[in-house]
Amino acid sequence: MADYDQKEDKALDKISEVLDRLDTNVSKEDEDLEAGHRTRAWFEKHRAIHDVKKIMHEVGKYDRFDEDEYNKFMKDYQKAIDDYEKQ
Repeated sequence: MADYDQKEDKALDKISEVLDRLDTNVSKEDEDLEAGHRTRAWFEKHRAIHDVKKIMHEVGKYDRFDEDEYNKFMKDYQKAIDDYEKQ
């Protein structure tokens, strides 16, 4: 039972990190929304959702996680961020 509790604590810590990153990135993006940079905020929110799903899947609490979908999203996400930063 202690092993399960440790996994659960690690998962909650990871989710907390994801949400902190989301809050930081979205607050930065809120400043840019007036300039029309809504795409990055959308990607940040969806990245957080995918990351939480992955964490929940790793501890056996979410069965519908698709690793291929996650990898495709992350590839698209990185491309979009790279394109955004080139501007």
